[in-house]
Amino acid sequence: MAFRYGSPEDSNLYGFKICNVPGLLCVTEEYLEHNGTPQHPHDLVSHHGLFYQLHDVIHNVWSFRDDQNNYKIKMSGNRASNDGDLVRRWCVAGKGLAVKSCLDMSNDLLNDRVVNVMPNFKPRSSELWLVCPTRQSITPAVRLLRDHVKLECTNVLLLLIDKGVLDKSVLS
Repeated sequence: MAFRYGSPEDSNLYGFKICNVPGLLCVTEEYLEHNGTPQHPHDLVSHHGLFYQLHDVIHNVWSFRDDQNNYKIKMSGNRASNDGDLVRRWCVAGKGLAVKSCLDMSNDLLNDRVVNVMPNFKPRSSELWLVCPTRQSITPAVRLLRDHVKLECTNVLLLLIDKGVLDKSVLS
């Protein structure tokens, strides 16, 4: 079994949706003090992006939406990794801005190590799934794990809502 962002595309996998997972544009206050605070997605071109890389593809085109429009911004930056936690650590170290899952950044957001900027412009959103290779691998222990992780994720999302980082719609 594995946890994956995004619903399973492989019809041979069986899974359980754990929760919705909004992406956030995160950065340190120190970075903003030195580089300014972007107010609109078009402002991001003058900032340093921190990128996730998968199969030699650097994800440096960031998408945002507001109530009326969608925006695609080709970012520049000098850091990319296939290790999502390394991208998180670069962000916490003030090396630039990162679009990351609210779950990945939750501890840093809750402890004021990073902030969510441009909250009116939403980056991509995803779902967290627990996937299994076969129906037979869905045992009572897997169901217990699913229920526990679902509860823990809901608790983290509620803390982010209480702090004002997310709105309640994420729970629907």
